[in-house]
Amino acid sequence: MFNLNIRQRNIKEEDLLNDLRTVAIKLNQKTITRLQYDDNGCFGATTILRRFGAWNKALSLAGLEVKYRQNIPNEELFENLANVWRHLGKQPTGKNLEISNGISKFSTGTYEKRFGSWNKALINFIKYIQNDNITSENNSLSVQKNKPSQKTSRKINWRLRAKVLIRDNCICKMCGASPSKNPSIILHADHIVPWSKGGETTIENLQTLCHVCNIGKSDIIL
Repeated sequence: MFNLNIRQRNIKEEDLLNDLRTVAIKLNQKTITRLQYDDNGCFGATTILRRFGAWNKALSLAGLEVKYRQNIPNEELFENLANVWRHLGKQPTGKNLEISNGISKFSTGTYEKRFGSWNKALINFIKYIQNDNITSENNSLSVQKNKPSQKTSRKINWRLRAKVLIRDNCICKMCGASPSKNPSIILHADHIVPWSKGGETTIENLQTLCHVCNIGKSDIIL
């Protein structure tokens, strides 16, 4: 005996919205992505989109959080990607961006819509963090009375931190720990020669350390 799955037609809007709510409750989340709904819902994301015209509109009508905004600046998309990369300890894929347990602020679809594909999003991200001509949130040093000879600020901006972590393959240079092997590991970009001792905030003077080694190094610096 065969069990057939017959496509339902003329589904009531309230049934679709209730199913969105049911999936959100099942996943214990305030909002859900299209991929999550496809994996857990009864009707499919395409059905939702056809009926309501936009995913955010359906989420809003269902009383769920509209997390993924429109017209997001590229810099915010790239900073989010760098944050996910850091937490995963490896290059994100479209799939693990969706299942990164709330780390990512935006869905894979947001990147694909903006850049044409996930691969193109990654290529543009790398170009952006390697562009030394970008002046926003740079490391230029404002007036520092106690450090007149230093050319850079102590603060490590997210672009420089991303370059360091990706260069070091998201592996602690002291103990070899990585979030890709142990999700509890938190990575930092750390000054090799401490800034307080004249070290500059440049990629040559920065290294990837896990939070444990970073604290341990601070404890032994005199």
